[in-house]
Amino acid sequence: MEALPLTVDLHGRLVVVVGGGSAAGSAVRLLLSAGSLVLVVAPQLSASLAGLAAKGTICARNRPYQASDLDGAWLVLACGPDEVNARVSADADERQTWAASWPARGSDAARLGAPVLDDAVLDDAGLEDAGSAPTPGKRVLVLGGARSGKSAAAESMLADAAAAVYVATGQLAGEGDAEWDRRVGDHQARRPPGWKTLETSAVAEVLTDQDGATPVLIDCLSTWLAQVMDDCGLWSGAPDSDARLRERTDELVAAWQQSTRTVIAVSNEVGSGVVPATPSGRRYRDELGWLNSRIAMASEEVWLCTAGIPHRLR
Repeated sequence: MEALPLTVDLHGRLVVVVGGGSAAGSAVRLLLSAGSLVLVVAPQLSASLAGLAAKGTICARNRPYQASDLDGAWLVLACGPDEVNARVSADADERQTWAASWPARGSDAARLGAPVLDDAVLDDAGLEDAGSAPTPGKRVLVLGGARSGKSAAAESMLADAAAAVYVATGQLAGEGDAEWDRRVGDHQARRPPGWKTLETSAVAEVLTDQDGATPVLIDCLSTWLAQVMDDCGLWSGAPDSDARLRERTDELVAAWQQSTRTVIAVSNEVGSGVVPATPSGRRYRDELGWLNSRIAMASEEVWLCTAGIPHRLR
């Protein structure tokens, strides 16, 4: 069969890679260089892929492939056994999603020049062996627009929890904005007396603090990102602002993936509204959309609230 070479823009697009061996590693390396959002699904990952997942560079689901893994994918690369690849191809066709089989080492396609990188090459790029990781807890993302009921929905998911850590990432009360102070007061009044409130943007540190079985609710990623973009000097033109922002978001995603606690995060869905009129507004919208996508890929449940009604997406 003759192949038709195509050039596609994968920046910011979700690509699902099914398989965890050297062929998958080759695909992932090229996808990352193209700026893709990468989700790897496999019962076992190579040391290098596990290292990427541990750092939050990619998202990974360490289990057998399921058709629901393709939800939201723009492209699917099948890098597993033939029987799994056949299922992936059929499921992608049903969803009208682009799919392709990535060449395994020694295949005709590989000998014709398709790049295949092994673990040694990936390790030379500075990746670490992740080793054995603790079992992650349950991770839930709750999305919604302004006044959609997303915070109340997230809080209701912990209604039976005698204790919880509520991570408030917004502007502190008492800084001269009376309307904001009322909003903060309304949120505080809803929290059960056994809940502990932390007003901080150090969310990754909270997630990696293995404080027994105490669940965590983060409200919200939207205000966290706004604060972090400001802290990184993005608006003041700091020369290293982009690199610092990537480091902070990668740190958060890695902590989300590795946390052994039950964690629920609230975030704004900003991709359905009017395009912001300013470059800064468009940059914030794009960054939040990418962050939401990465957190969603690493979550067992994703919910969307509309007019006070929560709908489960996954």
